[in-house]
Amino acid sequence: MIIYYFRNIMISKKSFFRLIILCFVFISFVGFSQNNKFQYSKNQLIGRGNLKFYGNSYKLQKEAYLALQKMMKSAKKDGFSIKVVSAYRNFNHQNRIWNRKYTKFINQGYSSKQAVNKVLEYTAIPGTSRHHWGTEVDLSTDYSLENNKAKFVRWMDENAHKYGFYRVYTNNKLRDGYNYESWHYSYRNLSKPMLQQYYKLNLVQILKNQKIKGSQFFTTQFINNYFQNNVLGINDYLY
Repeated sequence: MIIYYFRNIMISKKSFFRLIILCFVFISFVGFSQNNKFQYSKNQLIGRGNLKFYGNSYKLQKEAYLALQKMMKSAKKDGFSIKVVSAYRNFNHQNRIWNRKYTKFINQGYSSKQAVNKVLEYTAIPGTSRHHWGTEVDLSTDYSLENNKAKFVRWMDENAHKYGFYRVYTNNKLRDGYNYESWHYSYRNLSKPMLQQYYKLNLVQILKNQKIKGSQFFTTQFINNYFQNNVLGINDYLY
């Protein structure tokens, strides 16, 4: 019995080394496939490229769209009807929002530099918005009922992460950049690798080559500070 046992061990050792090699090849293949799955072009990351989207009144990447549908069904069971205010926005859409707000502040008597800073309280510079990725949603519910907004925010705090969604601009005093936005959520499984690839872009070059109102103030220092404070001033779970 003992001889048979050790004989099997010797045989299994030979097989074991083959198994190690096969596992290494498999892991390498999976890693390669995953990396390819999450490869995005510069134009896609800045809202000028084509991504595959799902949805009619609003658009998201498929995985984010399906996860949102599940969350919406769950919320409905608990008495909340989730409404999507905004989802994917391309560069031109973001630029229209930026220009409209910039012009509004100019008309109110702000200087060009002051107008830029006022817009940046809540709105990203075109080419830097997370809404370019098809992973972000601005959500609301029926606020006609008393205290419904607070209840909805509480429900999202307790449940959104179960479906892969995280609030981007949290109410954290240590966070820099945009003001607190209770309504903006990101689908982490896709937005995280997109942000990691966004790091590699030359944002100074990108923003200086765009026609954006107020861009005369987009110095290298301004853009670097903006990247650190606004682009990276997000929920820690999204890194």
